[in-house]
This record gives sequence, C-alpha cells and structure tokens, in this order.
Amino acid sequence: MAKLSAWLAVLAAAAIVISLAMQSAALEFGAFGPAAAAVLLGMGAYRTLRAMSGGLRLLCGAWGVSTGLAWYAPSYNFPDFVPGMLAIGAPVLVSAIGLALVVLHREKKSAA
Repeated sequence: MAKLSAWLAVLAAAAIVISLAMQSAALEFGAFGPAAAAVLLGMGAYRTLRAMSGGLRLLCGAWGVSTGLAWYAPSYNFPDFVPGMLAIGAPVLVSAIGLALVVLHREKKSAA
C-alpha cells in the first residue's frame, strides 16, 4: 500500500507543479504552501520507493500537509462546468486516500 501511496504522491506533486507553472504564480506568496507540499510529497515518495529510513513518516506527513492545504484552499481555478463539490472534494479525497494508504501500511520485519 505504501508504494501505491508513493506513486500517487508523485502524480499529485506533478499536478501541483504543473498547476503552479500554468498559472505563472510560482513566485507569489500564495504559492508557497502548494510548492512546499509538492516538495514534501516528492521527497516522501522518493524515500518510500527507495525504502530509505524515514520515508513512510515523511510521506505520511506530506500527505497530512497536502490534505490540510486541499481542505482550506479555494477552488477558484476550476472551469465553470466542474461542479463546486467536485472541485472542492476531489483534492481532499485524493490526499486523504494517500494518507490512509500510508497509515494502514504494515511493514514486514525481516528476521535477523
């Protein structure tokens, strides 16, 4: 489940970076939170996929930050044909699913 969450984090980080680049808002103050979430998601995904120490904890924290940001972020930039509840609920749901996958992951301990 952790690998699935890590790949989902890669996709989410890419979507955040692409969104910031398309809006030319990467240098504005309001872009700091999403940019930080993208960096944390990318680092957590990298460390989890490489099975490095602390990767799951970092990925869990990154999903928590992105869930919080998705919950409080306005959905102004969605096209008019996207329903309001979908525009608000989809980022929160994706972030919550990623967080749940990491939290519910069970590591297999090797016998040493």
